[in-house]
Amino acid sequence: GGVVDGSLERGMSHQHEASGSDDDMESEDRAMDALAAAISESEGAQFVEPEVTREQQVIAEVARRRDAAETKRKSDAIFDRFDADGDGYLNFDELRALGLATGGELPHPAFVAICEELGAAPHRGVTKSLLLTMYTDAGLGDAHRDYNLIFS
Repeated sequence: GGVVDGSLERGMSHQHEASGSDDDMESEDRAMDALAAAISESEGAQFVEPEVTREQQVIAEVARRRDAAETKRKSDAIFDRFDADGDGYLNFDELRALGLATGGELPHPAFVAICEELGAAPHRGVTKSLLLTMYTDAGLGDAHRDYNLIFS
């Protein structure tokens, strides 16, 4: 778009006014179509039927939801594996064990900072839903990677 298209259109319109024949107009149309195709190709854009675009959006949303459900399933399984005392919280020792099992280290000050960032009480720890938040929204780890390390 922009300057290139506008200046070309102005240049073409002057030629069009000067000649005016049907052959010239067809030639101009072909040239504009070729130019538009070249611009689209160079930008990686292509025309896609609206129904196709909608179908692609639906497929992407189904895949996103399936991935979200899979992430939750794995996060919950990890939580259950490391909630040693079964109180519904991963305390410092339990979350540290998770970190060690997946190749990480968790100093106590980092645990406290994570709890505070997530709104969890450090003396209790992280709930199942907050562990999922750590994996998703907070970007603190990868549930799929951790799951594979822990359960394989």
